[in-house]
Amino acid sequence: MLRFAYSFLRQFRSFGSVAFPNMSISYLGQDAAQALDVELMSEEGGFSVDQLMELAGLSVAAVVEAEFPDRTRFHRVAVLVGPGNNGGDGLVAAR
Repeated sequence: MLRFAYSFLRQFRSFGSVAFPNMSISYLGQDAAQALDVELMSEEGGFSVDQLMELAGLSVAAVVEAEFPDRTRFHRVAVLVGPGNNGGDGLVAAR
């Protein structure tokens, strides 16, 4: 599935990566992200909106946990979300 998504995204010029010391960040532009959503929710992709929201929220929560593993020092997290589509991802992450 991931190979399919990566090869699908390579056709967009808004797909790229940025390298920092000890870290690499991949990103999607708006057009590529919208096309990926459509593709993942197609019959071939097989994901529902709810499943994609759960995956996005889980990914955010996993990164926060990895970056701040000391729960005795960092025991609270503030999640600020708006009313848009990413708001649901943030609420899943907070849960």
